[in-house]
Amino acid sequence: MLLSVIVPAFNASATISATLKSISASLVDIAFEVEVVVVDDGSDDGDSLVIAIKDYPFVRLVVHESNKGMCAARNTGIKASRGDFVTILDADDEFVEGWPERLQSIISEWPEDCQLCYSACVNSNGSPTVSEPAYRGRLTYEDLLNERHSGEYLPVFRGNFVRTQLYQDLGLRKSCGIVSYLYFAKECDFWITPIILRIYHDQRQGSVSSGWLTEKKARETALCYEKLFQEFSAEYRRYAPRVYHTKMLRYAVYRKVGNLSGIWRPWLQGFSMRAIPEFLATAFILVMGEGVMRPLIMFARRIGVLRKYG
Repeated sequence: MLLSVIVPAFNASATISATLKSISASLVDIAFEVEVVVVDDGSDDGDSLVIAIKDYPFVRLVVHESNKGMCAARNTGIKASRGDFVTILDADDEFVEGWPERLQSIISEWPEDCQLCYSACVNSNGSPTVSEPAYRGRLTYEDLLNERHSGEYLPVFRGNFVRTQLYQDLGLRKSCGIVSYLYFAKECDFWITPIILRIYHDQRQGSVSSGWLTEKKARETALCYEKLFQEFSAEYRRYAPRVYHTKMLRYAVYRKVGNLSGIWRPWLQGFSMRAIPEFLATAFILVMGEGVMRPLIMFARRIGVLRKYG
């Protein structure tokens, strides 16, 4: 068995050594082979990246001459992979100690008809990044639409499946994962396991997931939502109407943070008798000035009014 680990890297020379070390630290007397495909996505620190990875013989480096965005980098790595199984690891995250044995346990429980497995994660403090840390079972297309078993997971694919499907590349710097995963879920159920493989460093300065309330990232998230509604609006309305309305409200907030016009139309479309508290809270956020709006959103996320992960 061969595992391919895809590591997209954009200006990540300062963090990728810890990522690669976390992979290599447990590669002793394991029952399978590992390859790591690092994709330099047009970084400004390409020379430093080469130095950072030179001590890891299992790494192959693929270079984008210009920055193409996270999904493009993932797809480049996936197409270059050879593994029976393929996973995606950010260049500022790490595998947990003893991860190969955990992976083998995952594979032993993973139903053959599921082409993708979600492995639960923890953050830097050891706290779960998923809503149901003990859940083990299937995730259907309808579950994904309804945001059931939500959170931040590590995706592990069967190699032949992901090399055929690939991620939906919208040309954005950030990932628009939900669009890709809905397309994947149309093909097959996912498997969710509580076995943890990844430490998700979401609070590190400059991390992939940081700065989500900056104008630039908010604009990209708004574009992601536009694509989501374009492709899956009918399914949301049919199978997950409440989630459809709350997503419209989030879309309005991202347009506001991104300094984009047209915030009130999606707000109105987000009205639902089942989501009145969210509807009114969003209105309050939208009328606030910059100095109040961003701290209010961060507070709402911290106390759980807005989801922190997923």
